Amino acid sequence: MSDIYGLILSGGSGTRLWPLSREKFPKQFITLYGDKTLLQNTALRMLNMIPLEFLRVISGAKWHDLVMSQACEVFGADNLPDNFIIEEPCARGTAPAILLAAETLKAQGANDDDVMIVAPSDAFMRSTKAFTESLKAGVRAAREGYIATLGIAPVRPDTGFGYIRQGRELGGGYWEAEAFVEKPDLKTAREYLAEGVYFWNGGIFIFTPESLYRELERADPELYALAMKGNLRENFEAVKNISFDNAVMEKAKRVAVVPLVNSGWSDVGSWDALHDDILECDERGNAVVGDAVILEGRGCLVHSRGKLAVLNHVNDIVVVETPDAIFITGRGASQEVRKAVKYLRDNGREDMC
Repeated sequence: MSDIYGLILSGGSGTRLWPLSREKFPKQFITLYGDKTLLQNTALRMLNMIPLEFLRVISGAKWHDLVMSQACEVFGADNLPDNFIIEEPCARGTAPAILLAAETLKAQGANDDDVMIVAPSDAFMRSTKAFTESLKAGVRAAREGYIATLGIAPVRPDTGFGYIRQGRELGGGYWEAEAFVEKPDLKTAREYLAEGVYFWNGGIFIFTPESLYRELERADPELYALAMKGNLRENFEAVKNISFDNAVMEKAKRVAVVPLVNSGWSDVGSWDALHDDILECDERGNAVVGDAVILEGRGCLVHSRGKLAVLNHVNDIVVVETPDAIFITGRGASQEVRKAVKYLRDNGREDMC
């Protein structure tokens, strides 16, 4: 039986959860809930399918120390494999990152028929069991020559995700991926939800190197030619910046989708998502992380681990406290934090971004 490797993508940065998330400290390294970071929880979930010795994190050099520190916290420094981090020379999108990881694993002894599971480091999953069962179906599909992806069963008509249309059943718990669809408008998203054959694209991929290179040759001959030289790391800066979806998945012929149902998945893409999808709310719809009291208020989120926060006679607001900043916004408008970050950057406050 072929081996199974796990690859965690942890090279991204962003400020959608500012002021907790910064360009220099992205959300995968943050403890948003509980006592572990998103990266740590992702790594622990992966160990239900693979041994620690076959787990890798793909990350940039600037995140090396953070990745190692957080991995050591949960696994112990002595237990980590020497080659735990696959380091990207520079940021070039998920397609080059995944190809670099495949090349690196093959150099370390992986075979063409071994299975590789790729998952982002910054997603939340309430049910590890549902995730593991879907991965098992994805591994079966990969061993049959498909590139598999987990399709997240939608729980609302969301315009923030790309969608995958489920086609004919292939057996083994997976279906043909009939089409990849760009982010829809609200009317179309409602139609997708009603049809029941569309799934959110969560960026989780399962394949063998043999299938990966076969489909890449068909989908992107230029990128395939670079990958076949066997020295992608040395030429990484010259590689185009492109996502794995654009480079491979949207053009590949043998693609399978595995429904991920009742998992409680969230991409934690905003403070609203943290309130709506992840945290437990009280009978008034309030959610609290840290030290906070909400008096006569409804539908609020407070994230304050450093100071006592007291809210009185306010509804539907988000309050986030850090040692150097406080962010307050209306619920439903937390995605507009980007406007605040842009304002700070444009006005000489890059140190806060």
